[in-house]
Amino acid sequence: MFDNMRSDHNTGGEESPKSPPSRRGSSRAGPTPFHRRKSYFPKDSKKEGRWLIYDNEGSFNGWFDWLPLSLRVGYWSPFVVISLVAFYAALFWFKPRPLQFSAFVLEKMGREDAFAFGIPKASLLDLGIFVWGLAVMVHAKITLGSIGAFPISFTGWSWLLLTGRAGLEFFAWAAAAHGYSDLAATLATVGSSLRLVTITNACVVCTIWNFVLLPIIYFKSIPKGEKRRDFMRFNCGFFMTNVHVLNFPLAFAGIMSGDRVRQFTYSDLWVAYFVVVLYSFLYYGVMDRIGLHFYPIFNPRTAFSVISIFCVLGLYYALFKQWNEYLSVP
Repeated sequence: MFDNMRSDHNTGGEESPKSPPSRRGSSRAGPTPFHRRKSYFPKDSKKEGRWLIYDNEGSFNGWFDWLPLSLRVGYWSPFVVISLVAFYAALFWFKPRPLQFSAFVLEKMGREDAFAFGIPKASLLDLGIFVWGLAVMVHAKITLGSIGAFPISFTGWSWLLLTGRAGLEFFAWAAAAHGYSDLAATLATVGSSLRLVTITNACVVCTIWNFVLLPIIYFKSIPKGEKRRDFMRFNCGFFMTNVHVLNFPLAFAGIMSGDRVRQFTYSDLWVAYFVVVLYSFLYYGVMDRIGLHFYPIFNPRTAFSVISIFCVLGLYYALFKQWNEYLSVP
C-alpha cells in the first residue's frame, strides 16, 4: 500500500489524503454505503445521504481506477455487514473479565545479568528494535516526503505496534531500574498486552502482502514495462523490505525468544482482535469514503469478502494457538 503513497506517483506524495479535484463529473456512489445496482430494500425505505466524501468515483487520485466501479461505489454486501456486526458483538460478549497481562519485564528484575552498559540482553534488544523502528520512519519521511501512510495502513499499524511495544517494555525496565515503580508497572503492563497482537500482525502483514496482495497489485494494478520494474525496485528497497519482510523476524526476536517469553492468554487474543476492530472502523468508515482501497480482498461490496474476513480471524486464532505451542517447547 505504501507504493501508492509515493510522491513520484502523484503531486500529493505520501501525504495524508486531501481533497482531490472532481473526476469525470459527479460520483455514481449510491445514497448510502449499502447501495447496490439492485437494492435489497425498497428505495423509499432508505434515507437519502452521501457516502463518498469526494466526487472521485471511489478512487482517490485515480489510484484505484483498476478496481471495478462496482467495488468502489455502491451498497455493501449484506453478508459483509452481518459478518462485521457478528464479529463486533462476539468480541464484546466474550471479553475476558478482567483483562490480565503478566509484566515479565518487572518479574525478571534482579534475575537477569547485565549484557552491556548495565542493561540486560532483552532490554537492549527492545531498545534496538525501538530505535530501528523510529529510524525506518525517519527514513520514510526523508525519502518518501511523508509518513502519512503509517496511520492509515494496516502495515503502518503493524510497524507502529512493533516499535511501540519494544519502546514500552524498554522504558518499563528503565523506569524500574531508576525507582519509578508505578510508571514502570503501567508501561510494562501495556507493553505486555501488545505482545501477541504485535507478533501476529507482523506475521499477517508479511504473509498477506508478499503472497496475496503483492501479486494482485503487480499483475492487476501496475502496467507492464518500466512501471512494473520501478514498482519491484521500490518493493525490494530499504523501506518496503523493512515494513513487509523484516517486521516479522524483528517481532519474533523481541517477543518469541530470550528469557522474557510467556504464554499468551485469551486476554492477549482479545486485544489482538480489538486492534482488528479499530482498524476496520478506520478502513470501512473513513478510507472507503475517500476512495482508498488498499486491501481489495476485504472489499465490503462483494460477499466473497466474508471468506477473507473469517479466514483472517481464523488465522489470528490459529497463530495464537501456534505461538503457545512453540513457546511450550523446552
